[in-house]
Amino acid sequence: MVRKIFSIWSVLLVLVISLAVLVPGCEGEGEGTGTIDVHATLNGDPWGGALEYELSGPGGPITGSSVDNSHSADAGEWTCAYVSGGPPDVDLIDIAPSPTQSLTADGSISFTFVFETPEEQVDASITFVSWTIDGVPVSPGSYTVYPPTVIDCEYDVVINGTYCESVNVTVPLKLNKHFHGPGESQSWHVALAPGCVYTIPPGTIWSQNASHNGAPVEFCTWFDVFNCEPMYFDMTVKYEAHKGTNHQLKVNWLRYNASEADAAIFETDLAHAGSWGTSDLVTSACVSVPGDVNPANDCSGDSPMLSITYNYTGLPG
Repeated sequence: MVRKIFSIWSVLLVLVISLAVLVPGCEGEGEGTGTIDVHATLNGDPWGGALEYELSGPGGPITGSSVDNSHSADAGEWTCAYVSGGPPDVDLIDIAPSPTQSLTADGSISFTFVFETPEEQVDASITFVSWTIDGVPVSPGSYTVYPPTVIDCEYDVVINGTYCESVNVTVPLKLNKHFHGPGESQSWHVALAPGCVYTIPPGTIWSQNASHNGAPVEFCTWFDVFNCEPMYFDMTVKYEAHKGTNHQLKVNWLRYNASEADAAIFETDLAHAGSWGTSDLVTSACVSVPGDVNPANDCSGDSPMLSITYNYTGLPG
């Protein structure tokens, strides 16, 4: 009886072993391990530091708090997700080469967080500050001037951005001039003297070009401004300035028989002045920088009017 039972168990054992040999093993997730590497770049360069992320997959999740980092993980499909951290004030552009990848036994995959610094938005604005006579600020109104006199104006220019980065600035300026006698006309000379437009703090002036009623006028030429025929003078200046600062733009518009040291855009003298008379002056300006995102504040609008009576016959008595 014992021998018969032993025979039965022997047969069953042989059947179990045979089935184990005949039926293949299941190759599923979790069979074998591999390596997951996690990295980051900033503007294309390797970056390392505090960065929290989560890896989801078989046997997961796996969390990390910094990069570069490596993890041993079960074979299978893994997904990498950003949680927090990384370089400050940047954008997460991608998880490369893909946020979901398959890991094989004894294999490796890599997730790279791709950060980029957002493109800076530059905005420039210009505001009229005041008229000046011989460099002294004056209120809008009527003034009689005698030679030598320079009529100037001042603007505030603001350019945002990262300090110490430079930007090229273009400023078209306009001076509306209404001469209303009593003489028939006044004659003006295109001086374009060095220093007729300058900035505080000093900036590099690249170019300055003058025009009259929109038509370019050459250096050292004369033109007439007639009684009751409103005209305008133009000036376009290009210069270099630093972002992240505001500066003053000084414009020496008119020089009435002043010395050569008094730099101005346009000048007159005793020989060409014609009869003394009165001119109403209104100025305006715009500013332009590459990439400006807000055109609404690019122009100053018209300034208050300054009325100048020029008496070249002598000094006030």
